[in-house]
Amino acid sequence: MTVNGMNDLDQTLYTDYPEFEHEYANIKEPNTLPPEKQILIVGLDKRKMDGAPITCISGFVGRRIDLRKIEEELQDVCRTCGSSKMHDIVLKGDVRKRAYVYLRSNSYRVKFAEN
Repeated sequence: MTVNGMNDLDQTLYTDYPEFEHEYANIKEPNTLPPEKQILIVGLDKRKMDGAPITCISGFVGRRIDLRKIEEELQDVCRTCGSSKMHDIVLKGDVRKRAYVYLRSNSYRVKFAEN
């Protein structure tokens, strides 16, 4: 006898691990490329709710731990808050120039988005 909806036992039912994020649980992460081979795109976007500008950095190839490290360093340099999702970094405000200068100084290849 099987219970409807319980045929996939690989799904997480409950966890108290504070850093667990369900949407990333089963995704295999690629190895982080060296900064010289990364091509990052820095762009500006507007929020849907209030129209405030946000800086989006996309194109990162690598592990999420390395992405989080870059995100924290960018937050310190740009003096703003932000977050990261999958392979993108989002920073509050228009800080494209500061992010560009910081990433170039760390030997990343950076381009501005065509908006």
